[in-house]
Amino acid sequence: MLDFLTVPKRMAWVPEKLEANPGRLHLATEVRKLNWPLLGEFWLERRFAWKRVPSPAEGEGFWEHYLPAFTPPVDAPYVPGPEHVTDEEAERLRNAVREVCACQHRSDFVGQYAGFPRVRLLRKVFPEARFIQVVRNPRSVAYHLVRRIEGGDHKLWGNREAWKAVMPSELRERLEGLEDTPLNFSGVLVRWYHNLYQEELGTLPEEDRAEVAYADLMGHPERTLKRAIKFVGMEYDKRFDYYLKYHSIHQNNRRTKRNLSTEETEQLEKAVDG
Repeated sequence: MLDFLTVPKRMAWVPEKLEANPGRLHLATEVRKLNWPLLGEFWLERRFAWKRVPSPAEGEGFWEHYLPAFTPPVDAPYVPGPEHVTDEEAERLRNAVREVCACQHRSDFVGQYAGFPRVRLLRKVFPEARFIQVVRNPRSVAYHLVRRIEGGDHKLWGNREAWKAVMPSELRERLEGLEDTPLNFSGVLVRWYHNLYQEELGTLPEEDRAEVAYADLMGHPERTLKRAIKFVGMEYDKRFDYYLKYHSIHQNNRRTKRNLSTEETEQLEKAVDG
């Protein structure tokens, strides 16, 4: 979704080089080569093939640089909200986004993040921001998290007691009633995240929030992306058709698949289901 929304010439965004060095805002200038007539489309076509073509950053380094509380430490989690942003930090981020837009000769800005929703936090910084949530099946997300833990990423699992402590009492009790396994922990954690997104997005007026089902994005990419473009207030022009011609949505799908036993599937159902 992020990659598609960076196609219009009016949409500014954070390229990977700026993500790695968020204080060096002049690095955003490299995106201007995609503004050029004809040659811009040439570069766009080769975005994934040539490393020298700027690509949108998918990480959170840019947000974290300007908002230190944007991502809680894994051993001391909290739900990021407007109370975690000072007025000075908010203004600093707004100025950075304005500078990115100026460097790229573009008027609007799009970004991405994962994890906690942070809708209320970002609305404090950008009161007129619109939010698109790409909704995936919670079980699929939990599978991916389990694979990370099994692959050696034990920080989250090792600090699970700290995460349980900040969960709502209902989910904490659910987790305590289940066997202490990565599968159960991942399932309840994903359910918590899912609930948080619903709560925070629910505080916005309807015209400022939209949901895009991941299954729809995979199954009907053109139709789904057209709805997203309409939501953000842009016209669907030939540049989008050009992008879809040379970029397969399915090739960019990096979903982790995992075959579960019947017992594991039933276990995950109990952990995830709301």
